[in-house]
Amino acid sequence: MGVIDKLYTSTVVVTMKVGDKLNGISVAWVTRVSWSPVMLAISIGKTRYSHELLLNANGFCVCVLGKNAEKVAEHFGTLSGRDVNKFATVPYSFSKRGYPVPEGTIAYMECEKTGSFEAGDHTIFVGRVIDGKILKDEEPMIFGEGRILP
Repeated sequence: MGVIDKLYTSTVVVTMKVGDKLNGISVAWVTRVSWSPVMLAISIGKTRYSHELLLNANGFCVCVLGKNAEKVAEHFGTLSGRDVNKFATVPYSFSKRGYPVPEGTIAYMECEKTGSFEAGDHTIFVGRVIDGKILKDEEPMIFGEGRILP
């Protein structure tokens, strides 16, 4: 374990739609970056299919997972949307603007993409939160020390 592993964050699934293609990726690198307007940033590896989609997307949805959604986090974190439709076997609904919201989500934030920045082997995508909803009043799944924490 490295010192960076002492930073704890909520575990989320970032979903996107480009044309008729839906995809999602488990992400632990998400943070607030502004109160006014409300904005957040996500960090996505450049080799990921989701990275390719986000470069062409107008926005994305950050779906905060509840503590009991470990299988959902694993599903969206281990499969590639290049090879499979990740939503084929996971129940989901749609947000107000049509982003997929997987089962296990306790809250979501729809974001309009405002910029992206190179960050080593990742790209940081910044989004202005334009809508959101709390679905369940539960604690989020937390990632730290290189793993999902109990």
